[in-house]
Amino acid sequence: MMEDATRRYMPIVVEFDPDFMLVSMEMWRKSPDMQIPIADELKIHFMENRRRLLEGFVTTGKAWKIIVHDLKAVDESAGLDDVRLAVQAFLSWAEDGLQALGDLSPKCC
Repeated sequence: MMEDATRRYMPIVVEFDPDFMLVSMEMWRKSPDMQIPIADELKIHFMENRRRLLEGFVTTGKAWKIIVHDLKAVDESAGLDDVRLAVQAFLSWAEDGLQALGDLSPKCC
């Protein structure tokens, strides 16, 4: 009989500080949407590369969603729930942005 893989290892306790993740998501949302003061050259960059940027944000959002999904809080689980909600909101924003760009593309044939 094969041993259950989830029972072979003791849990590993890690310290997770979500500040980097939360600040990154906030800045990544505000920058392409021009909600913060940025140089004109960057505005042009964000407009020209919006699709590629959003695709990267979707990839990152999915990866972060996987990571935070399986975390278990030792204390204050509500804080972890807030991070999960923030990651999902970021992912939805990026996916919605890609959908909006797709809707603007001319339809062929």
